[in-house]
Parts: sequence; structure tokens; C-alpha cells
Amino acid sequence: MSRQGSERYSKGCAMFRVWVLISSIALIGPTIATARVFDFVENDTVDFDFSTRRGLRLRFEDPKIELRVGGRFHYDAVVAEDDQTNIQRFKSDIRRGRLYLSGKLFDHFRFKIDRELAPDRRGWRNLWARYRIRSGLSVKVGNLVAPFGMENVVASNYSTFMERSASSNLSPSFQTGVLVSAKGRFGRRGNRNRWTVSAGWMMQPLGQSSDDPHGTKHNSFVSRLTFAPLARKRRVIHLGAAFEYRDVRNNALYRVSGRPGSSQVRSLLATGGIPNVVSVIAFGLEGAGIYGPFTLQGEYMRTTLLRNSGNSDLVFEGGYIQASYVLTGERRRYSRSSAVIDGVKPRHVWGAVEVAARFSTLDLDDDTINGGSMDSWTVGLNWYLRENVRLMFNYISVDARIGNPSVSDRPKIGQVRFQVFF
Repeated sequence: MSRQGSERYSKGCAMFRVWVLISSIALIGPTIATARVFDFVENDTVDFDFSTRRGLRLRFEDPKIELRVGGRFHYDAVVAEDDQTNIQRFKSDIRRGRLYLSGKLFDHFRFKIDRELAPDRRGWRNLWARYRIRSGLSVKVGNLVAPFGMENVVASNYSTFMERSASSNLSPSFQTGVLVSAKGRFGRRGNRNRWTVSAGWMMQPLGQSSDDPHGTKHNSFVSRLTFAPLARKRRVIHLGAAFEYRDVRNNALYRVSGRPGSSQVRSLLATGGIPNVVSVIAFGLEGAGIYGPFTLQGEYMRTTLLRNSGNSDLVFEGGYIQASYVLTGERRRYSRSSAVIDGVKPRHVWGAVEVAARFSTLDLDDDTINGGSMDSWTVGLNWYLRENVRLMFNYISVDARIGNPSVSDRPKIGQVRFQVFF
């Protein structure tokens, strides 16, 4: 092992030990569904406590200020059987190791500073401030997740599977800019139907080209509209649409790649740098339903690359459909404010168990671009030890067509994750 590799390994091991300690603290007390709260200071004006679900919190009554420190730790291990593409047969790594500081100031201001500490992935993630203009209307400025699609917006802590679908590679992910969001309901106050609208001006992430899967310098307009005609605790119907217009600057090369549902396995699909892209138009459709312990969710995305110098325009598309069922009777929760499906809150001492299946597809072949195409099936088992502690098991069967002329590539992947957030 080289000196650089040895240093990286040592740092990774040190971080792992730190995160194991933090995770152990998060697991203090019996494995029950409700969070444990430990009060250190509590009086009429100051409240300082630690929650195994929500981290460290310091709250002042006058002036009204609340600060919170938390984080997440996701550790993955993968066993793979390769085919045409040479992939590492066994690998384990820290997928995410984040710490954050968030706060509320005087009812109207909020902020979040989120730093990724995992080896080879260090950098800023969420780095924003938000001002609530009035109830249901706010403006956010900074580095944030662009509002495009349900799967892209939901936090990784609540994802049904260990990784997002292959089609999520068409979405913009983290961007820097200004986002205006509004939410409300139709009709009389007692109605449970809900709507949300988010729209913003965006550019590339703050110093994190890896966070923008397309690697361009650009200005863009991104928006998402959702409507839930039914939004009860155990019954939800959700519909949505998203749009992005990206003005590519300086003749930057536009790229799209596709992993087969595992961060530990190299991309099977890749367009390479596509030249002469002037602008990009993308749209997405989304739908979801919750009926007690059963959840159904799906999305479709289509991206059109407009090119100059006599080059043909290109179209890439993808989508997924997935279903999950909580065997122990709990349900996934629907967030009416952000219009996404969150995780499961166990009711039993030993936790909750969920089974899931997903079909995903992505096509990056068009005209002279042979990025490949891929279909994949993923089956998953989630054991929620607590609301914020989970063991995940995924098995992925991939059927990809790569190269020119195309050849079949059919790897098999098994993976497991331990995750905790607080």
C-alpha cells in the first residue's frame, strides 16, 4: 500500500472509530420507538438537552433562539459478481459521515451548516439560510438540493433502498442559488388536500463539482409542483411534476453516468463529456400512494440536450417504480410540508420490518452518443431498530447494454448498510 493510501486508510479508520462512538451514544437505552431525551440544563430561559433522535439542542426563550447539533453515519458493505465490467467483488466503506449545525432565530429565520466528513467525499452539503415571509411562504438562499423529483428531494436517512434509482442521475442534485417555496391547501380549512410549489434560480454547487452529476458551469431555473388530493395519516395520494432549464456556460462538457444502485460499484453507463451543449431542458413526473403499511411510488424523467454547430439534439430518459410493505403494521409517513415520503417509526420493542422491491431503468443512448442503457431489479429488507437506527439489506440484479456495438452486462450485487442519524 502506498504512503498516500496508508494515510487515507488510517484517517478512514480513525473516523470510523469516532463514528462508532457517536453511534453507540445514539443507542443508549432500550431499543424502543420513542427517542430518549437527557436534560442537562433546564430553567425558565435556557433548555439544553441531548436526544438520541434529534441530537444536542440549546434553546433560549429570550431572545428566542434554538441551536441544534446532529449528524448521520451510513456504513456499507458490498459483495458483487461482475460480468463484462470489472468491478471489485468485495468492498466496505463509509458512505456518509456528516455533522451539522442548524438553528432557528426569532421564528422567521432558519439556517443549516452540513459538512460531509467521509473519506473521499469531504465537502459542504447543505449550507443555507431561510426566511419565512409568512405562513406557507419562504425563501431559501445557499447550497441546497434542487427541487426536482420526490426521490431526489427526500433525505437519504429515509430512503427505502440504500441508493436512489439509476434514473436519479438525470436530476440536478445539489445546487447553489435562491429558492422560493409555498404550500397550502385547497378549499375550506378542514380539507386535507395539500399543494406545494418550489421554484428557484440555481448554479453549480459550492466548490463541489462531484455533487453536480453533470459537471457544468451553468445558470438554471428549477421548479417542482405537487398536489396531494388525499393526505391522511394512513392514506395518501400524491402527484407531482418538476422542470429544469439549464443554460450551459463556456461550452462546458455535459456528462451523465449511471451506477446500478450501489455507491461501492463503478458506473456501468457513461456518456463521457458531450460537447456543444447550449442548454438542457428536463422534466419529471412523480406519483405515490400510501395505504396503511403499503407504499407505492414511481417517477419518470426525460432530459433533452440542445446543441449547436449542426449537432443533433439528444434525449435521455429513465424512471422507476417501487413498492414496500411494513410487515409489523407500521406505516411510512408523508411530509405535507416538503411533499416527500419519510421513514418508519417502530411501535415494538424489537423494532419494525419492511420489505421492498424496485424496478429502475435508464437509457443514455441517442444518435452518436453510446452511453448505454440499463434495467435493474432491487429487492430490499429494512429492519428499523429504532426510528433513527436501521439495518438495510439490498440485492440487485442488473441487465445493462454497454459499448458500441452494445454487449450485455449482467452483474449481481448484494449489499448491507448500518445507518444511524441524530
